[in-house]
Amino acid sequence: MRGSIRRALKSLALGLTALTFVVLGQGSARADEVFISGYTGACFATPSTPCQPPNTGGAPQTATILGLTYSNSTFTGITANGFRGLGGNPVAPPGQNFNNLGSLFLDPNVAATYDGTDLRLRLVFTAPQGMGDPTRVFVADIVGTVRSNDQGGVFIDFSESINDEGVLFTFVDTECEPLPIPDAPPPGQQVTCGTGSFRVRINDLAIDPGQTASITGQIVGAQQSAIPEPATLILLGTGLSGIAAGVRRRRARRTE
Repeated sequence: MRGSIRRALKSLALGLTALTFVVLGQGSARADEVFISGYTGACFATPSTPCQPPNTGGAPQTATILGLTYSNSTFTGITANGFRGLGGNPVAPPGQNFNNLGSLFLDPNVAATYDGTDLRLRLVFTAPQGMGDPTRVFVADIVGTVRSNDQGGVFIDFSESINDEGVLFTFVDTECEPLPIPDAPPPGQQVTCGTGSFRVRINDLAIDPGQTASITGQIVGAQQSAIPEPATLILLGTGLSGIAAGVRRRRARRTE
C-alpha cells in the first residue's frame, strides 16, 4: 500500500510540475512584448498666456508662437526586448507626424527670443487598452523649456520636468493585444489577459532656423505578464481532480 501511495504522490508531483510549466510558459511568452499606440498634442505657454495641452483624440493639431510651430503625431507598434524608439522622420506643418512625439519647425524669417516660453506636451496612450482605467496613469503632461541661442536657434529642454528614468505607465490589458483572446468572453464579462508597465523617456531637442526636427523618445523597461487562460486553469483543476480520484480508488481497493 505504501508503494502505491508513493507512486500516486510521484504522479501528483509530476503532474503539478508539468502543469506549472504550462502556466508559466503562457506568462513568459509575452513578457517584454507590449503593443503600444497613442497620440500627442501640445501648446506654447508664456507667463502672460498659460495654456493646457489639448487632447486631440488623434486628429492633426498644430501650435505656433513667434515662428516656432509644433505639429502633433500618432504612434503605434510592438516593443522588442522591452524597448521601442519613437523617432520617425519629421513632417513640416501643417502635416501630422507618425511614430515620433511630434515635430518643430523654426521659421527663418522670424527673429524672436523664446526665453520664458514652455512647450507643454501631452502624451496619450490608447493601448494597452487597460490604460483607459481611470485609476491608472495613462496620460502624461510634460513641460519642455524653450530657450534661444545667439545664432537664432532654439533648444527645448525636457530635463526639468522628467527625470532620467522617464514617466512610468502601468496597465491591465483587457483586450489581449497584440493577439486576440482565443474565445470571446460572454457579454458583460471582463477578461484580463495581462498586466505590465513601461517607461517613456523624452530627448532634448535643438533646432536651427529653417529646420524641421522630430521630438524623439524611447519606450524602455516594457514588460507584460500574461494571465493564464480559463482553459488552462480548467486543465489544472481537472488534472488534480483526476490524480486525487486515482489515489482514492487505490485506497478503496486495498481496504476491500
